[in-house]
Amino acid sequence: MRKIIALTTFIFMVIIPFQVGSINYKNKEISLISFNITIHPDIKKFLDQFEGSFPVIKNSNADKIVAKIKEQTWSSLVDKLQSDIGMIILPISTFGKDISYDAYGFPDITISKAQRKGFSKFYMKIDLRIEPESVQFTNSYKSKYDTTQHLLMKKGDIKPMVTITLTTYPKNGIIPLGKYTGITISSNAWSASDTSFLEGLINANTKNDLTTLMGLINEAINDLSLNILS
Repeated sequence: MRKIIALTTFIFMVIIPFQVGSINYKNKEISLISFNITIHPDIKKFLDQFEGSFPVIKNSNADKIVAKIKEQTWSSLVDKLQSDIGMIILPISTFGKDISYDAYGFPDITISKAQRKGFSKFYMKIDLRIEPESVQFTNSYKSKYDTTQHLLMKKGDIKPMVTITLTTYPKNGIIPLGKYTGITISSNAWSASDTSFLEGLINANTKNDLTTLMGLINEAINDLSLNILS
């Protein structure tokens, strides 16, 4: 009896990882349940200098800069997931008035409620982080003794890092099916005297490089896509 239990446990442990790693999202409907964005205070302070360059929004409780970043990021993410992964991304209004939304019009609900109200094959949540590159070394030996960042950057400059994480859930059950991350880091420090890093956010001049914030976000999305496919 013990041998049977041990064998069953072993088979379970072996099979499950392969099932998780081979999730087929192609031609499957997936609904967004939340889209969280976290901007480090240093980065937000830097961006706030250019708030006047961003379009006015209807919701007075929302942040203009965050609104535009979420809008552009979502658009790029949907295009990439549909073209490269084959997902069918349902509109963010799919749940109608049955759920709550954040200040930017994106769904903001738990997976359990989404499963009760929705009808898609999969569900997903998005987490976007924009922070200084050095944040990744917080409380480490490197953060204490490596002064490279301080030597290379002038006061007031930033060198951002973008991390985007996508977590998927099944039609039934609250345990995540997959968690995928895309990361990219600016190759150079950005100065407030050069506003070209806003290209693609405040206008339609999209650049596919790491010299702009949208360029960093798009590259992180590309990295995310590759991780889903791997």
